[in-house]
Amino acid sequence: MKNLTICILGGGSWGATIASHLAKKKYSVRLWEFMESQVEVMRQTRTLPFLPQIKIPESVFVTSNLKSALDEATVVFSIVPSQFVRSTWKNVKKESPKLDLIVSFSKGIESESLKRMSEIIQEEFPESEDKLAVLSGPSHAEEVAIDIPTAVVVASEVREIAEQAQEILVSPNFRVYTNPDIIGVETGGALKNIFAIATGACDGLHLGDNTKAALITRGLNEMAKVGIKMGAIQETFFGLAGMGDLVVTCLSQHSRNRLLGEKVGSGKPVAEALKEMTMVAEGYPTAKSAYQLIQKYKCDCPLIVEIYHVLYEGKNIQESMRDLMTRPLCNESENLEWQ
Repeated sequence: MKNLTICILGGGSWGATIASHLAKKKYSVRLWEFMESQVEVMRQTRTLPFLPQIKIPESVFVTSNLKSALDEATVVFSIVPSQFVRSTWKNVKKESPKLDLIVSFSKGIESESLKRMSEIIQEEFPESEDKLAVLSGPSHAEEVAIDIPTAVVVASEVREIAEQAQEILVSPNFRVYTNPDIIGVETGGALKNIFAIATGACDGLHLGDNTKAALITRGLNEMAKVGIKMGAIQETFFGLAGMGDLVVTCLSQHSRNRLLGEKVGSGKPVAEALKEMTMVAEGYPTAKSAYQLIQKYKCDCPLIVEIYHVLYEGKNIQESMRDLMTRPLCNESENLEWQ
């Protein structure tokens, strides 16, 4: 498989890290980035200003020309921010590439349509049917870039596709598991970001470990509840794409979603906090999508409701905390019953 040509869509921190990772494995790698100014920086410095620890090998072809990036590629890794997945794949379709494998790394739920990223790719690029996988798990680019041991999961409805992606990506410091539950892996990867915002708000409010532990645990409960309604398998949420990604995103200093929450918790208006972010915090648009999902599926998810009220309706965060803590008393799980 070493003679594969792989196209990476998205030259952000994760895209550049995966491009470097694959180049070290001696694959032919083409890295596409929409912003020409960022392409020039990567060409000249072989790094990113916001991720100086990444060193992009000279063998990686960096371009803002989509046609050139897709030329001769039979494998595409889609690593663009979730809000640009649809427009990117509309343009990929125009180039009519012949692809054998597509792996989506993007995490989010599209507003209004409420579609997962793989659903958007399939909609815009029907040729992706039976060739599509998704990757998720606790994997900050800042750590993968310097070979800190990391484990992720790749999911596909087609076992051979998941195993092909696994083989391409695996290395001594990057362990890849497979999973048939594409819905669960994508849902966990998307929803964990909104709970990371809430956990960051706890830091901004100077609350304690007890509060954050409760929030993460109840967040996992809500994540699984929504995912199962969408058709996911419960066990997936206790794995890398669920609990694993939730913990790292909620607690890590690398987490942009946690940082956004910290700014809001410390008293900054949401609009101001968003302007200060140097990288995309996927949890902000996902909070709106998650709120729409729980209306659609009639899920009782008080954390998602309060996060939405704070981010989109200007509710005082202290009031939200009080409302969560003083809700009517209930059993810990709907599935637990007295004998």
